[in-house]
Amino acid sequence: MPQELVVRTPENAEIRVPLAGMFSRASAFVHDVAIQFVCVIVAHFVFLFVLEVLNSGRGFGPGFVRGLYSIAIFVFVFGYYSFFELYRNGQTPGKKANGLRVVALNGQRVGLFSSLLRNFLRIADFMPFMFLAGIFSTLITERHQRIGDVFAGTVVIRIDGN
Repeated sequence: MPQELVVRTPENAEIRVPLAGMFSRASAFVHDVAIQFVCVIVAHFVFLFVLEVLNSGRGFGPGFVRGLYSIAIFVFVFGYYSFFELYRNGQTPGKKANGLRVVALNGQRVGLFSSLLRNFLRIADFMPFMFLAGIFSTLITERHQRIGDVFAGTVVIRIDGN
């Protein structure tokens, strides 16, 4: 199984980039989930405070605040990865800490559609139990891709020799 992504340039030169393995990806994922967890807890307390203020008779109704809370949680959970992949050079804080980066199969930056698709398909990776499908696909695919990576045409590479 190849351990490198080989990109051919228009000048017919080969660029070889090491692929990320399952364990470095898992370490990055745990790091990112910890950050997401802290963000969700902070958002929860902020919205509890806002609801308490509303109960004292000022501001918008509780239904509006609960709606904002739901949107905030959705953004923290589903938008986190795409935000960092698009605006931080393919690196979430967990990937950066582990020397990893998401790129398209041609070695270019990941695009909006690819990022949204690969991250939405985390749901499929989670099936049937605790990322079993994602782990299995990482082990059997040629480029160590999870299901979202296969469909989005992306791969995770190592960038600092980790």
